[in-house]
Amino acid sequence: MKIDILTLFPNMFSGFMNESIIKRAIDEKKVTINTVNFRDYAKNKHKKVDDTPYGGGSGMVLMCQPIFDAVDSVRTEKSKVVLLSPQGKKFSQKKAYELSKEEHLIFICGHYEGFDERIRSICDEEISIGDYVLTGGELPAMVITDSIVRLLPGVIDEQSHLNDSFNDNLLDYPTYTKPRNYKGMQVPEVLLSGDHEKIKEWRDEKRLKITSEKRPDLLNKKVKLNKSGIKKNKNKIYIDDVKNIKVTEVKQTKKTGVYKLFKDDAIRAITVLSPKNITGYKLKGKSSSNNLNKILIVKESFVKKIALKNVRKKVDILTYRFNLALSSEDDDESTSRVLGEAEMLKQMIISTYANYLGSENLDKIIKNINYLVNEFVKAKTLQNSFFTKQDQEQRRR
Repeated sequence: MKIDILTLFPNMFSGFMNESIIKRAIDEKKVTINTVNFRDYAKNKHKKVDDTPYGGGSGMVLMCQPIFDAVDSVRTEKSKVVLLSPQGKKFSQKKAYELSKEEHLIFICGHYEGFDERIRSICDEEISIGDYVLTGGELPAMVITDSIVRLLPGVIDEQSHLNDSFNDNLLDYPTYTKPRNYKGMQVPEVLLSGDHEKIKEWRDEKRLKITSEKRPDLLNKKVKLNKSGIKKNKNKIYIDDVKNIKVTEVKQTKKTGVYKLFKDDAIRAITVLSPKNITGYKLKGKSSSNNLNKILIVKESFVKKIALKNVRKKVDILTYRFNLALSSEDDDESTSRVLGEAEMLKQMIISTYANYLGSENLDKIIKNINYLVNEFVKAKTLQNSFFTKQDQEQRRR
């Protein structure tokens, strides 16, 4: 690969091209990187490359002629010209892979207030490295070049970049080295087991968990779907259903399977069959056609919503049972049974849901159950008192 960087400040690249992996790639002739000072192509007496903008305004604007001529001096039929601009498409790992397949890249580094608009006519693409402003395009050129060069065959071990963050829209898994115990912080036992299948499973689960916690926006990215509405990629699956939550099974490899739940075009939970190293809120699957029998929700905000929903359903059922007991002819037995159910429900909520609901929600729910119990007892007492008076009146008659 050949990379030409058009810049007003070629000296900024001396350290970049003479250190680390970039230097090794150049020395091993995996890549050729040249800087071109487009000031050398200015035809005016003072080698001026910028001028004031038509229509007025602050700052200086880069002129067409020096940049057009500089591009012409290095461009071939196989060249791809990239303008580094805040108006460009945001750079990503996917774009790095695309550019690494090109034979010749030409990067144009801007400076000052901006470019003459006509310069865009000689560019194949515009790229930005983020939503912020820099003094020029030199740093973006270094960032993109570094990202591309490490993907070239033979520059680094291929397996190293296949496991990089942002591949498959996932962050990387945690890594450790010696010593095994540092200040009480232990290396996970699974990494010391020698069981490569278990290690791979642990790493896959960690990638999902870390991404869901730190960059859920990566999981929410839209993906292209096949005819069935599903995109399969190894042991992951994406489901696009903007109206309802839908769970679908991906063909399992060995004994693992990973699911994602979508609602309103956004992932609400990641689910894993036979989870071992991920903690979260467990649910039973209801989809017999898809053979889904276990769900593990790891996103805390979603866990709280699901837990609250489930507890409220149970409290609603208890309220219904209280009403049935009030209308029951078998007074003592129904009263005893429903009061026992209320006590069991409180204990179950405290033992099972406390970690998911939060102390504030837990207190409210327990107080609500106690209130229902008190109201039921009052109603039952009034009811018994009413029937006792009726019996006394009948006897008098």
